Amino acid sequence: MTIADVPELSPGTIERQHLCEVQMVTVCAPSHPLAAVAGPIPREEFGRHIQLVVTDNQPDSEKTQQGVAGERQWLVNDLGAKLDLLRGSLCWGHMPHHMVADDLANATLVELQRRAWHMRPLTFVISQRRGYSFSECETRLVELLGNP
Repeated sequence: MTIADVPELSPGTIERQHLCEVQMVTVCAPSHPLAAVAGPIPREEFGRHIQLVVTDNQPDSEKTQQGVAGERQWLVNDLGAKLDLLRGSLCWGHMPHHMVADDLANATLVELQRRAWHMRPLTFVISQRRGYSFSECETRLVELLGNP
């Protein structure tokens, strides 16, 4: 499974299948300085604060910078770790809405409004070798992954 924006190394041998789209929200802890800003926040203001960015830590991996506001960033390779750090009020970041819905409802995190800076949903796809057929187990896994 990968996001649609990641290029394939061998596009002639790989085929992709749409899996799902995930809505993203920008969040921080209520005690973070950005939580006190009234109204939509300009990108420059986000850039003044440390942003948590999920990235692949493999040395040869393509680094994407979608939704990054500035140079002040901490890199993590796991959404669970990112969520823990966000709850700790150390940073701000973009998260899949379904992962932070309870935190938003309980006010553990707050959603930040972005001014003139739009986040599109992440589109996830399944990549497989051209001509490869999924087993019954793999087919069921793809079905489950398609319903976050």
